[in-house]
Amino acid sequence: MSQLQAITLESPLVASPNQAMKALLVSRSTLYSLINAGELQSYTEGRSRRITVKSISAYVERRLAAEAARRGNAA
Repeated sequence: MSQLQAITLESPLVASPNQAMKALLVSRSTLYSLINAGELQSYTEGRSRRITVKSISAYVERRLAAEAARRGNAA
């Protein structure tokens, strides 16, 4: 027989637009520009938009790498 294993999440996988705005310190229009440009991955759940935390982290990493390259530092 198979055992059932509970999935425990230590941190959320998705964020609301308000949470993402606070995390990135950007305005709502900037957040939606990032979503529309494909910089952040999101989906709708009913009438609510959800942005993946993974894409928020990846965006910050890309921005850090771009800044390091601009300054001539290895990232």
